[in-house]
Amino acid sequence: MAQVLRRRGRIQVKLDAREREALLSIVDGLAAQGETALAAGQRAYDEPELQAEYDRWVRPDVERSREADLTVVRDSLGAGENTLPLTEAQALAWLRAFNHLRATAGGILGIEADGWEEQVDAATQKRAEYGVLLALGYLQEELIAALDS
Repeated sequence: MAQVLRRRGRIQVKLDAREREALLSIVDGLAAQGETALAAGQRAYDEPELQAEYDRWVRPDVERSREADLTVVRDSLGAGENTLPLTEAQALAWLRAFNHLRATAGGILGIEADGWEEQVDAATQKRAEYGVLLALGYLQEELIAALDS
């Protein structure tokens, strides 16, 4: 199981080769689905005028920053090391990337609001995206705890 520690002022993520491979597969798979969701017009506003302004002014920056965060995660995982030292900026990029990926997994599962954990059914719990949602949440919690220490 992945470990996240803070040592000598840096965050260390410890993953074995199998865990790195699995996480990289999750990142690549959900990132592609997240791009599709963004391209399909995921909405920030109900009002068409506000949505058009958002699409024009904000969406390009969101997409660029999302891709930059995912690149930081991919680069770290691609290093082939069992212990990944992260700067605080890299750890924050991991958190943002995991947030994007969790939103994508949640969208696939049909999760639209907080409190979903209490209403999840057995069929949803058996889906791969549910396991991904929990695993990424665990890693986020560990990263936050390490950043806070």
